[in-house]
Amino acid sequence: MKLLVQKLAAASAILAFAFNAHAAIGSASAADVTLDGQAADAFAYEAGWNPHAGPNGDTSGFGTAFDGTGTGSFSLLDKYDHSSEFANLGPLTFTFVDATGTQGLWTITNTSTTTNITLDLVFAIHAGNQGGAWLFDNQTVLAGQSLQGDWEILWTVGQGQGNSPDFSNLTLFSRDVVTTPVPEPGTYAMLLAGLAVTAVVRRRRKS
Repeated sequence: MKLLVQKLAAASAILAFAFNAHAAIGSASAADVTLDGQAADAFAYEAGWNPHAGPNGDTSGFGTAFDGTGTGSFSLLDKYDHSSEFANLGPLTFTFVDATGTQGLWTITNTSTTTNITLDLVFAIHAGNQGGAWLFDNQTVLAGQSLQGDWEILWTVGQGQGNSPDFSNLTLFSRDVVTTPVPEPGTYAMLLAGLAVTAVVRRRRKS
């Protein structure tokens, strides 16, 4: 009888933990952050995690969750909070708009006019002593291109509360960055000339 009571108590504790975790996550999902009209490819959540922590950010909240989508480790791309805006030091620059505290807009721009950039991009928000991370796998930003997205915080704070915490900070991470040079205009001209010659040769052979 005592053993049965202990097992029931253990099962109740597991259920309570699961309920609390679900209450904390709420309805948060990969669809809460979009870019160029597309939802993120994956979502990770961690209570008590601040991706903004430290000079290089903290990837512990999604490090293992996103392992299977690429190789190597994630590195800090840029940071934003209400007191310190993006550094925007590299070819990829960002904007962030906090419209209501729990939702807004963001953009990523490739300022290079000669290089396309493909990367694994993580958009990580800290709010209410909790962190959420959204992965955009193999995201390409063409030379001179600007992509816009939106974001929303849908996890809730504590059991039984339906409200989402306000945005605290944003940290961006990257991995598997690949740059591809944009062909020069002369290259296109040579390609078109070659195609034209090929077409003429084929017509002569047919005749």
